[in-house]
Formats: sequence, structure tokens, C-alpha cells
Amino acid sequence: MEDCGPDPALSSFIKDEFGSKIEYIRNPRRRGLFGNWNACIEACATEWLSILHDDDYLAHGFVEAIIDLACRAPGHPLYLGKTVIVDEQGQPAAENSLGDSKCNWQRIGLRDIMFGPFPFPGHVFQVKAARDVGGFRASSHFCGDWEMWAKLIARGGAAKTEKEVAYFRCHDSWERGTNAAVRSGRHISTNFIQQKRILALLPPESKIGFDRTSFLGRFPLPIRFLLRYGASLSPRLLAYHVRLLVFSRSPHWRYAIYQKCARIGGFCFVRISSKIWNLIKRN
Repeated sequence: MEDCGPDPALSSFIKDEFGSKIEYIRNPRRRGLFGNWNACIEACATEWLSILHDDDYLAHGFVEAIIDLACRAPGHPLYLGKTVIVDEQGQPAAENSLGDSKCNWQRIGLRDIMFGPFPFPGHVFQVKAARDVGGFRASSHFCGDWEMWAKLIARGGAAKTEKEVAYFRCHDSWERGTNAAVRSGRHISTNFIQQKRILALLPPESKIGFDRTSFLGRFPLPIRFLLRYGASLSPRLLAYHVRLLVFSRSPHWRYAIYQKCARIGGFCFVRISSKIWNLIKRN
């Protein structure tokens, strides 16, 4: 599924390389990341769908692992497995571990994804269920996949196998869509919004409030983020992140010192320290 890309030769290359094994579809107009995923849902003629990005890849035995999981935990609209995070050269960087299961598989509820989604590859979801919940939010800046998984889990739950089924490739390039959202300073605020959406999906008897201070106590704002991106953030978003820093619980003395300086110097201190940090890194 090509989102109206600039390469007119891609269609003929795929046909020459794979023949009838691959169906090539090109959007007549650019729909954006999440809109293109909706195009996949619209074009899918089967009951189940797995979307794979062109830079990620699946493990051998992916299909067998998901079928085995569905037999063990039938009736869910979403199935997934463990994802290994790799760098641009394909070398393992980290292993994603959603939950802490002692068994070879586990059921996933909304509370399990409250503080973050699972990496994108290695999932299979029911097409009808995805259409019924409205597909991916095409206007989303950052959390469109997280929101979709939450809606599917709220609808019928999910199950996850402990087998490694996919590989997610990380990129350092600032031009990548995800990195651009992080660089703009929007990803933390959109994460908070998504957490509120997940809370709203919980049944009435399980309702809990959203406490940003409690969250920052568990997950303090990373100083490295401010050092890397603080110089390029807009005044409004920089002030917003400085407030998050002030409310964060300090994990160590170096964090406490930087936090105290930010309290005294405000966003001017953070911007200057970011410029100095980036200047040192470039040299």
C-alpha cells in the first residue's frame, strides 16, 4: 500500500520482482501515515490483517505463533507477540516486554497499555472490529496506533504470546515521522491525551482519575530530551516541558541539580543549556 509516493517505477519493480504474490495498491492522493493504514483496512478482503512497515520485519514462525495463540485464547479482536527492537543495521537494541507474564502467553487489558503501546509490527487484528471502531484516527499526530489498540482491547480484549514474532527498526534521522513528533515537543502532551482516552474506555466500576503528578513521579521527564530538543522547542512548548520537569520526581542527584536550576532560571536556562549541549555534541 503506497501512499502516493514519488517513485513511479515502484509498481513495475514489485510486479517484476514478485509477480502475483504481491498486490500493489497506490493511493490516488496522499493520506498520511494513519490514513494509509486506514487504506489497508479498506482494501483488506480477509477477516484478519497485519500491517508491516517497509523497514520492519517478521520472525520465522510469526503466522504459526499467532494461530497457536488464537487457539489458546479465542474470541479476541487483537493478537500480538514479543517484538525485538533493532537499530538501523538490524542489531538488537532492546526487547519489548509488555507485562510480566510467567506463562507462554497472557491476556492484555486496558490497564496493561495505560503507560504506552506495544511496538507496531507483530500484531494481527480483526478487520471488522477495526472498521466498527472507526479505524485509525487519521488526524493523529503521534498516538493513532495506541488509540486503535485501546479501542480494540476495550471492545473484546487482546492476547499476547511470549514468542518473538517481529523486529521493530529504530532510526536516528530527525526527518522520520515519529522523531519529528518528538522533536516538535508534541509527543508527551499527546501521550497524556491518549492516557485520558484509555481511562474513558474503562468500565464505570473501574474508573480512575488522571493524575499527571503521580505519573511524573513514576516516569520523570527525561533531562536528555530537554538537552537535545530544548533549543528548538517553541516558547509555549518549552514552558510546558519545564513545568513537567518541575513536577517530576528526581531519580538521582544530577537530575535534582538540573531541576533546581530550571526552577530558578526557567525556560531560558533550559534553552541555553540545550544550545551548549548540542554544540558540545556536534564537536
